Amino acid sequence: MPALIASAALMIALIIPGVGFAADPDPADYPALSTEQMGHVRHMINIANDLPGDFELLGEIDPVYYMSFDAYQFQFAFAHYALASTHYHYTPAYRDLYKDTSAKLIKRMIYKDVWDYWAHVSKFDLTDRTETEAGEVMVNYTEEDWYGWIDPNIKKNIMYSGHLLQMVGLHESLFDDHRYDEPGSLTFRYAPVEYGQPPVEIKYDHNRLTTVIYDQFVEDHFRGIECERNAVYAECNQHPILGLMSHDLKHGTELSGEVRTKFKQVMQKRNYIDPETKSTMYFLKVKQDEVVPATYAWADGWNGHAQHVWDKEYIESIYPYQRERYIPSMLKGKPGENMGWTAPFDFGWFALLASEVGDKETVQLMSDYADANFSPTWIDGGLYYPFTPDYSYNFSRDENGLIQNVGPVTGNVLIGFSRINPADGLWHIYNRPFDSSHFASPHITDVDYLEASVTQAVFDSKKDALIVTLVPGPVASNNVSFTVRQLETAKTYELIKDEKSLGNISAEGQLPSGTRWQDNGSLLITTTLHEQSSFIIKAI
Repeated sequence: MPALIASAALMIALIIPGVGFAADPDPADYPALSTEQMGHVRHMINIANDLPGDFELLGEIDPVYYMSFDAYQFQFAFAHYALASTHYHYTPAYRDLYKDTSAKLIKRMIYKDVWDYWAHVSKFDLTDRTETEAGEVMVNYTEEDWYGWIDPNIKKNIMYSGHLLQMVGLHESLFDDHRYDEPGSLTFRYAPVEYGQPPVEIKYDHNRLTTVIYDQFVEDHFRGIECERNAVYAECNQHPILGLMSHDLKHGTELSGEVRTKFKQVMQKRNYIDPETKSTMYFLKVKQDEVVPATYAWADGWNGHAQHVWDKEYIESIYPYQRERYIPSMLKGKPGENMGWTAPFDFGWFALLASEVGDKETVQLMSDYADANFSPTWIDGGLYYPFTPDYSYNFSRDENGLIQNVGPVTGNVLIGFSRINPADGLWHIYNRPFDSSHFASPHITDVDYLEASVTQAVFDSKKDALIVTLVPGPVASNNVSFTVRQLETAKTYELIKDEKSLGNISAEGQLPSGTRWQDNGSLLITTTLHEQSSFIIKAI
């Protein structure tokens, strides 16, 4: 008898709308952003939404004579990559917010204050410095060094152009949006060189940027492209490689394969990663053809997380040695110990590598450490770790031997990125890219950014079901709405909210309360949202 009662209850739950029943599909079976992860996402989107010239949360940058590792371009670029990972793994069926934010971050990258340092830095060979009693001087400084150049992409400066290429390539591959293929779509404007003249305009697009970068790899026999003059950094050359991979995917070119193969040959021959220590070099002095070795957590983390995309087995083979070197020694040492000039960003880039190779234990350890010691702060619905006021010159540990230096790129982006990014997060984006069926599948749009956060949006093609989870946003609202696009009008769908069927959706039948078809064929859903709610729209 109990079995018959249970069976009858099961049938009632399946047949009668409104009766609670464990959903199939179950939202719990799909990735969803936690409160903290969503907070990091919102902070990075807020950075993208800031007005041009608003760098208040990004630190103080004075790049006239040097290039800072906390530079604006790195914060915008890594925020872009973090949001790409978020969209791909958690919300692939929620596109418009991430597409718009991607474009805004690219726009911020080509804002003059971000890239015009190159007019100054391009005048100097920064590898040729030495300290004297009178201060730092250039040893072999000649008249030729007075003449830099304005264009930030045409030659060297891969620390900027490589990121721009990767960002543009990700935008095209994730959203099937070809706006940057249009001539002049990436236009750089520099202040006029003479009074009364118009600004200097330097016009690029995706194809021209790709060609300029690929040609530089070839010209220097795949040793890598210089960042500042005379210095090739392994990690900075990973980003244009990923950019070339995206270009190949969307344009049918075959550039990245050659660059990856030949650059890896140079890396091995010249020991860009030391085979004994497993450490990434500091840089290559190009004129001298001399590798400058180093042991930095930031270099291993930065290079490793990106090279893992196209050289997965190798990076995973050396990672255990790197982890043993830096963890836990990085986290605690002698009180007052000088950690060195890399202290503001060692932590963040190594955490990112740990996430990409799937070391969940280390990611959790470092996330907990940041929460305990880096003053986590919520502002405008976003979560970040404010940079310490003296991050650029005070590298000592605190009285307990803990890290007390947080730089902007670590606090604004890298810790959040590592917390969001799953194992093989970037690897999947490039090696399992979205295909045409993805862009034709049902998805949601038009969620008010202030009223609601989308922590999960997935279309399961095998179950022909769209799974969406919303949580209240920073601005309270009695009702929120979202639009469902690309439902098939010939099908009938069931709408389920929090395991309760609200009724069926079809082109002809009566619609559930709070839903209506719009003139463009999309479905508008309006609902109360006082706490987390999950929706399933499933073909029946």
